[in-house]
Amino acid sequence: MKTVQIRKFILLDNKYKAKIISGKKVTTVRYGKYEAKPGSEVYIVITPSDTAIAKARIKEVRTKKVKELTNEDAKLDGFSDVRELVRELSKIYGELYGDDEVTIIEFEDVRPLKEGIPLKWLKGLNYRDPYEIVEVALNNFSDLSLTQDIEIILKRIKERGLREAAKNFGPKRVQQALLKAYHVLYDKGLI
Repeated sequence: MKTVQIRKFILLDNKYKAKIISGKKVTTVRYGKYEAKPGSEVYIVITPSDTAIAKARIKEVRTKKVKELTNEDAKLDGFSDVRELVRELSKIYGELYGDDEVTIIEFEDVRPLKEGIPLKWLKGLNYRDPYEIVEVALNNFSDLSLTQDIEIILKRIKERGLREAAKNFGPKRVQQALLKAYHVLYDKGLI
């Protein structure tokens, strides 16, 4: 069985969003072998919209057989008991057997984002927070070779958020402004 590497983000179903934000779900149980580096920062991305909703730190990664899962494992994953957890896992992965291996990825320090960020935008920005890019770009704007159009878009993001800026200028223009700012800041060594 192939090992899946988790480096920059974890995908979770939208139905778990409230439990993640409220802290009632602090693990994800996955069928098979997964690797993640404890202490690393990841985005929590909900599907099917592929939108980042929070940042978190990987606390621990451990493997177990399905038959070794406990009620405590279930509660950390936002379920009432181990039967409910295994039932949900079986819906996702098909019928699971007692000797099947699962990986439990525990996260901590969950920090909800100001608003959802499309995963494809984060990938284009090398997983940098768009608000960090906006802040650094506006603080150093006179030293950067960016257009006034980009400045206006960045100011709108800062004042009203990504969603509102995308409504005003169109998502493509907002994404392009962020990408241009990111690349100029990167080239100057500012991020």
